[in-house]
Amino acid sequence: MERSGINGTQRCKISVIVPVYKAEETLSKCISSILEQSFPDFELLLIDDGSPDDSGLICEEWGGKDKRIRVFHQQNTGVSAARNKGLVEATGQYVCFVDSDDWIKTDYLKDLYDALLPDNSKSGLIIHGFAECSPDGRVISETKLQDKILYEKQFAEAFIQDDICRLGYICSKLYRKDLIDKHDITFNTEVACCEDLLFMLEYLLHCDYIVYGKCAHYIYIKYSTSLSIRVNPFESEYICFLQYISLAEQIKHKYDLSSEEMEAVYCSLMICFRRALKTDYLPGNSILRKARLKHLRQLVDTRLEIIRFYYRPVYKIDLLGKYLLLHRMFYLYDLLMITVFFLGIRSVFLSPKIVL
Repeated sequence: MERSGINGTQRCKISVIVPVYKAEETLSKCISSILEQSFPDFELLLIDDGSPDDSGLICEEWGGKDKRIRVFHQQNTGVSAARNKGLVEATGQYVCFVDSDDWIKTDYLKDLYDALLPDNSKSGLIIHGFAECSPDGRVISETKLQDKILYEKQFAEAFIQDDICRLGYICSKLYRKDLIDKHDITFNTEVACCEDLLFMLEYLLHCDYIVYGKCAHYIYIKYSTSLSIRVNPFESEYICFLQYISLAEQIKHKYDLSSEEMEAVYCSLMICFRRALKTDYLPGNSILRKARLKHLRQLVDTRLEIIRFYYRPVYKIDLLGKYLLLHRMFYLYDLLMITVFFLGIRSVFLSPKIVL
């Protein structure tokens, strides 16, 4: 098949980007599932993110077996930086992502590619479902979408009726590479959560159509939940909150949505707000009270009205907390959270469930 690309390099249809870190036990199954695809015209980019185990060696071993594989090594800078490296190096017309502890069924790439509309002058986003499985292969749940096409003038429906923010997972999507390059869309390396959702929302601001498909060929492996709570610095969570607000406002303006029509977007945004609100109080974060109070003021002052209407606490303690925040009683809120943590009520500090 004749291909053309930048600087004379061959250009395939799809670049599959796999960030790799501490994946020596799962990586080979992931790679073999990609190489066994019924869709032949792809390249596989393995981005070794400074993995301290044998993952880098496994990447090289596979790279020596199949010419479709390209291996890159970098210092450990996180999954977003690894995906960004993949985007820089990708030569495909389209890109998709697979995590190194997951695997895909044989028709994964074929069905994503076949869902593209025939008009190549238009840029779209393909979204399929996935299956959530235990490490031993037992199916826990499946996310399947109804077949549906939305054009740009219908995108409001994606946010109002489809609640597309809940589909912010990185898997089971096909992105057009030249659109990503044109608008310099990247994963925010300063954000430790929801970076894949933010990437999708930014892409949606520039594409012409969305295709939902009922296929669920991506196998997401769900491991036992750790008893520990992931701790991120306030700055990282706050940056995520700010970027989400910016994208939400761009979406509202571009598609002329009312505040009522933005309900699902704002409610999803509150997940980021809640994470930023609670992170200073998680075990492992030894933040001085002065800094905690500063962060509370900073967070509440960012978008007070959005918080007032769309922050809907799950726990009764948080109902009191919301009252204290809205009335700027930051010292009392801080005291409340410290007391709750001292009493061992750890569930209050867990974020609501986010798919993937």
